[in-house]
Amino acid sequence: MRMAAALDLNPSEMARLIAALDWPSCALGPMHEWPACLRAAVDLALPAHAQIVIFAGEDYVALYNDAYAPTIGNKHPTALGRPAREHWTELWSDLEPLLKQVRTSGRTVSAQDRPFQINRHGYVETVYFDISYSPIQDENGQIHAVLCIVAETTERVAALNAERRLSAIVSSSTDAILGMDLDQRITAWNRGAEALYGYAEHEVMGRPVTLLVPPDRPEEENLIMAQIMNGIRIDTHETQRLHKNGTLIDVSLSVSAIHDRNGRIVGASKIARDIGGRKKAERLQRVLMGELKHRVKNVLATVQAIASQSFGSAEPERFRGFSDRLRALARAHDLLTMQSWEGATLTSVVNGVVSAFGNERFNIDGPDLHLPPRAVVTLSMALHELATNAAKYGALSVPTGSISIDWTYCPNRADFQLIWQETGGPAVNQPTGTGFGSMLIKDVLAAELNGEVELDYQPTGVICRIRAPIDASWD
Repeated sequence: MRMAAALDLNPSEMARLIAALDWPSCALGPMHEWPACLRAAVDLALPAHAQIVIFAGEDYVALYNDAYAPTIGNKHPTALGRPAREHWTELWSDLEPLLKQVRTSGRTVSAQDRPFQINRHGYVETVYFDISYSPIQDENGQIHAVLCIVAETTERVAALNAERRLSAIVSSSTDAILGMDLDQRITAWNRGAEALYGYAEHEVMGRPVTLLVPPDRPEEENLIMAQIMNGIRIDTHETQRLHKNGTLIDVSLSVSAIHDRNGRIVGASKIARDIGGRKKAERLQRVLMGELKHRVKNVLATVQAIASQSFGSAEPERFRGFSDRLRALARAHDLLTMQSWEGATLTSVVNGVVSAFGNERFNIDGPDLHLPPRAVVTLSMALHELATNAAKYGALSVPTGSISIDWTYCPNRADFQLIWQETGGPAVNQPTGTGFGSMLIKDVLAAELNGEVELDYQPTGVICRIRAPIDASWD
């Protein structure tokens, strides 16, 4: 028998399964009773590399080849030789009309990327196939089965859908997004790029990306492409690009490699964001900070001149102390100006004060801690008063004296504690009165920091303890 011989010559899994099946107990009956056209179709399907399933007889009994078996997952091999409705139950309402249409019309039904809802791995999923369903008929035109040649396209459809979504995102993005090949020629150009650079898509496609690069940056694109080809990550960076009208544009630029399906680098994509407004604001801020610094210095100089004329010659000691306080205030303002009046670190505040009295006499230790502007000025002035008193009466008034300034931060309480401690100086006596310095340290500083300040006049040296919360009450 021709079909049996074909099965014997084809040692494939499906050939063995079909040969071993108990066909007399199946709806199709023994193989030798099958119509010749069906046996011929099976002979052709078994060795084929195309995915083929045959639904034979009125019950649409399933016969398929090795290429088709993986597409039905856990339905294989129990679906072989059984009516299709038993194993394609979840999609039978969709599949049966297609098969009936072929059997009744005698015409081929075909479609591309046709969706089916199928349970082949323990759950229902949407899969896609290119299908061609044709009648298997004898010499009298009687249709005995439907030959289904299919090709699963689920991955391709998913990739196309992802590509469409990405294309929609890129197209509608307000950021300038462009693609280029390895020759640095533009291959993609979205509306954001049109808005940023002024070129329409047809004006730049295929042209070198260097048309956007200012003349003073001739090697920038070569360096970017070299890094991309060497697998080096390119972090987002700020640079300048040329508008169509010749003006410079400040941009934030990120670059990523484009790979083909084999993982090879075939180009690069660039996302540029206009930061001209921010750059202009930064330039204006620098001008304003410079102007503020200049005016504050002028005000302080005017105050010092007034004080000098008022009591400089009559009370030189008081004038000297007043001038020192003005200089301490100026240093605090300079520190804030350098940080755009956004505060400063406690370390920088302490270093700014002690530098005026000789850093070698101080031992400083503490974590990096950010202070808001108001705290910077007040704490600077308070530390200046402590250092001035130490220079006059305490540890800094003798060669053997030293001062330690230590602070700690407690995350649980969200507060910090700073301790100023003098050692090696002359014996300390409790002052009988309250001067400007003591008032500034104990009253003003505590109020400004919303904390506690304790001055302890130990015989061995002054100790000042400052404790304050680090929260919104400082701002």
